[in-house]
Amino acid sequence: MNCRERVLTALNLEEPDRVPCHTIYIDANNVDKILGKPQITDFDTVEQIKRDNPDGWTEELSNLIESVEASVFSRCVDAAVEIGLDCMQVGIIPLYFVEIPGDNRLLMKDIFGRIWEARNNEGNFNPYYLYGTMNTPEKWKDTKEQIEGPLTEKYKKFVRKFYRRASKKNKDKIFIAVTNDLAGIFESASQGMGMTYYSKMVNKNPKFIKEVHDVYSQFTADLYMSYMDEGAEFFVESGDLAYHSGPMMSPKKFEELLLPGYKLITDAVHERGGKIVLHTDGQVTPLLDFVVNCGFDGLQSLEPTAGVDLAVVKKKVGDKLCLMGNIDVSHILVDATKEEVYDAVKYAIKTGGPGGGYVVSAANMHPGVNVENLKWMIEATKEFGNYPINI
Repeated sequence: MNCRERVLTALNLEEPDRVPCHTIYIDANNVDKILGKPQITDFDTVEQIKRDNPDGWTEELSNLIESVEASVFSRCVDAAVEIGLDCMQVGIIPLYFVEIPGDNRLLMKDIFGRIWEARNNEGNFNPYYLYGTMNTPEKWKDTKEQIEGPLTEKYKKFVRKFYRRASKKNKDKIFIAVTNDLAGIFESASQGMGMTYYSKMVNKNPKFIKEVHDVYSQFTADLYMSYMDEGAEFFVESGDLAYHSGPMMSPKKFEELLLPGYKLITDAVHERGGKIVLHTDGQVTPLLDFVVNCGFDGLQSLEPTAGVDLAVVKKKVGDKLCLMGNIDVSHILVDATKEEVYDAVKYAIKTGGPGGGYVVSAANMHPGVNVENLKWMIEATKEFGNYPINI
């Protein structure tokens, strides 16, 4: 099987030739370690533009976002191919650069009202969420008008060009998924408002919260359809619905406020023959039925350090969801020995692999992940993941 066939077979809850191997992305500092560092870094570009255009540098830099994001993800796919992954994700973040009086940090804002700091990851931009600004009904009205109008058309064109560039060179060497990482419906709403205001509105005005989710869901579905126009088949919706201690809201609240929006997206993808899984960190076991009811084909992360028991999840929903993840990124892929990495992968394959419907995947990704450990995860998957599973 090729990478595409292998991943789609797993997503169909069947046994491929072997368990596929996936990451949600590879951080730019590790891409540099795999491919070599470019001569000019992101922060070199910032300094040059600031020198050349001190009054209009934020607008000029924002105009470069499209080409920067395409370049970053193209290199990310190149790195994924180089180390032998079966699947990885690409996707835009709807950001632009801003200046805020009295704040000397390199700041960005997104269309959902979030303020981010562009932190320096060994010369590369690393967006770090700071706070939300969409915290009044008036601000929401303006946001809604923009997203339902010009922003949807702008980003539909953007993603078509982005996906063509990010995927064209390697589409036959790796199965490329699309993600809205850092722009998922729940995160964009809760972080865009700020968790305090969001939580207040969940209790005071849940109809308002549902409207926000629904608008963001339609925006996401429209963008996903544009990706599909360019050949995308597989999507990873970014959620982060849980803390290590459990879900951020009760399953009942998620069903009431978020399920309709998620269902809109999954139905849209399925109507065109695509597949879509949900990524969420944290202790998600209480939300398994919710994920199934939303129509997702799979669930990614299954974070072991949050207490997610792969055996329990496999038993409960392994016949309904493709399970992706369960490889720890706090120790196993950071500073563990090769033996520890191999043991973690063997356990995951032995537990999640029988009968199909499982993909070895890092629970998340961050700059502290060690490239050597990532390679060991892939090597172990290829050594122990052949069907029939015999570990």
